Amino acid sequence: MRQLLRFGGALALIAAVTAVDFRLLHFNSSAAGFTYLLAILGIATQGSLPEAILASFVSVLCYDFFFLPPILQFTIGVTEDWVALFCFLITAVTASELSARARRRADEAGARRREMEQVYEFSRALMIGDDQRTVGAHVAQSIAQVFHVPEVALYDRAADTVHRGGPQTTLSEDQLRDAARNESAWSSLSRQTSIWPVRLGGRVLGSLGVVGAELSETALQSVAQLGAIALERARAQELANRAEATRQNEQLKATLLDALAHEFKTPLTSIKAAITSVLAGPGRDPAERELLTVADEEADRLTTLLNRTVELARIEAGHVKLSRQPVSIPAVVTEVLEQLKRFCEGRDIRISIPSDLPQANADPVLITLVLRLLLDNALKYASPSAAIGISAERLEDNIVVHVSNDGPGIDPDELSAIFQKFYRGRDVRARIPGTGLGLTIARDIVATHGGQLTAESQDGSGVRFSFTLPVADVTETVAVP
Repeated sequence: MRQLLRFGGALALIAAVTAVDFRLLHFNSSAAGFTYLLAILGIATQGSLPEAILASFVSVLCYDFFFLPPILQFTIGVTEDWVALFCFLITAVTASELSARARRRADEAGARRREMEQVYEFSRALMIGDDQRTVGAHVAQSIAQVFHVPEVALYDRAADTVHRGGPQTTLSEDQLRDAARNESAWSSLSRQTSIWPVRLGGRVLGSLGVVGAELSETALQSVAQLGAIALERARAQELANRAEATRQNEQLKATLLDALAHEFKTPLTSIKAAITSVLAGPGRDPAERELLTVADEEADRLTTLLNRTVELARIEAGHVKLSRQPVSIPAVVTEVLEQLKRFCEGRDIRISIPSDLPQANADPVLITLVLRLLLDNALKYASPSAAIGISAERLEDNIVVHVSNDGPGIDPDELSAIFQKFYRGRDVRARIPGTGLGLTIARDIVATHGGQLTAESQDGSGVRFSFTLPVADVTETVAVP
């Protein structure tokens, strides 16, 4: 109906021009031709090309009937009139085409400008955010509101959820998942439906479905890209918040453990001193002495657990500061053997360290603790008859220290778990006391030095722990990390 009305308006304008030129102004053929051309250009500018072409042909007929001799007849007497009529028709159609093309370009430019304004408004809405909704829901609702779309669906592949915007809900979740999985676009011209994969940095984060949107492909891709950026930014912000919460939690844990350590050390020291004094007294009943011995050992165990828990918390919270300096590995081994002298009595300890081994760049106190933990672990879990080896070697710019034993070994499925906090092997957790923190502390201390602590084991051939340390620069006396 609108097209018919536009055609009727074009014909009415040509009829009005004809009436004015012929009845009122009595124009000749030249003047009338120019007025027809002006009318056709106006129709092409304000209307469409089909209307202008119709007006061109009708103008040719009116021009021939009213202004070319013989007047009021559809006949042409001379050849010049044929040429004039033909040139008028070509000029009218060409002018209509040029005018319509210019208008189309102007309309396209205007549409692109409106799309860019809408895209800018959409990006601004994403930057402002919405605390009441998730990022996916905010993206979908913003697209529906800014672009006046009846239905929007955003599929978040990481969360496997679909967020919708607009009053309609006709988009299928399976289609959205398929578009993200296959990384391909899908469209339906009859329903004005388009589904695009949402990509960022070569990764597909999901898909975006839009129904009834009069947007160009470029605008849709820009919207999908902005949605991908919003999703990735929200995910990165969530990870950052979790990392900050974890850091604060570790700091709080370290602070609490420090406070608890100071509170527990005083009564533990008093209990230890009291038990030692009672045990030193003569004339104790054997059963009473046995109970006191058990209490003394459990006090030592509780003290060790407390100290190791505090040490681990400080390492994880980053409160440990390395005081690097050249460290002699043989000297560290000698000191550790002296500290564990009571436990090493009667054990087969084999030491193999080359005399030309260079010094390591490390914190002597912490590296002594690492070696003591590893040797204590070997003494505790290996059988009394098993040999325990301590060796060291240089590999390029690193020194590798090995602590091994000839015990039964560790199951392969447990090797990856022995460095976890509080983890203890299935075969020993019930018969050998321990905290499950020694290897974790040793691993973290080695990691702070830039090295790595590993474990190797085969059934029946024992266990070997190895850790690396950088070789010290002999020109330096102290190295601060």
